[in-house]
Amino acid sequence: METIPKSNCVKIGYIQKPHGIHGELVIRFEEQYYDTLEEHPPLFLEIDNLLVPFFISEEGLRFKSGESVITPLEWIDSDQKAKELCGLSVFVDQNDVIVNEEEMSPHELIGYTLFDETLGQIGKITEVNDYSGNLLLGVSYQGKEALVPLNEDLIVRIDEDQREIELRIPDGLFNLDDE
Repeated sequence: METIPKSNCVKIGYIQKPHGIHGELVIRFEEQYYDTLEEHPPLFLEIDNLLVPFFISEEGLRFKSGESVITPLEWIDSDQKAKELCGLSVFVDQNDVIVNEEEMSPHELIGYTLFDETLGQIGKITEVNDYSGNLLLGVSYQGKEALVPLNEDLIVRIDEDQREIELRIPDGLFNLDDE
């Protein structure tokens, strides 16, 4: 039985429970590994502190959601064998991981500090509203709540480390002369 060092692998989830009577398993996984699992890499189950390879059967995977999948594994052909694997951690070789270069979700901007290209610091983003695909950032500016449009054309920079976003905010949105 061949094993692989844990340092070469990434834990993606665990075996939640058997599915049916033919040895299929429900694997719960972190959503970021969805694309990785679609490629049917060998899975490594942690058994007695060793990572043991298992291969996905020809029938392939059936995704139940973005975080769980039903899969038959080679050599696991009964409910009893499947039950013995429940609770085990599931790993994949780090070379098989597909890094999803997906853009960050707009809702992740809550808590970021909003800057305008000309006005400078506006304030903390308190909410993100989606009105039929039109994104508006809720921000408190000089004691008043304001909604600021968000689209790719307005973004000057995003600094994830500093939790800052700078926009080219349309003229007149923060016009202080009207007060």
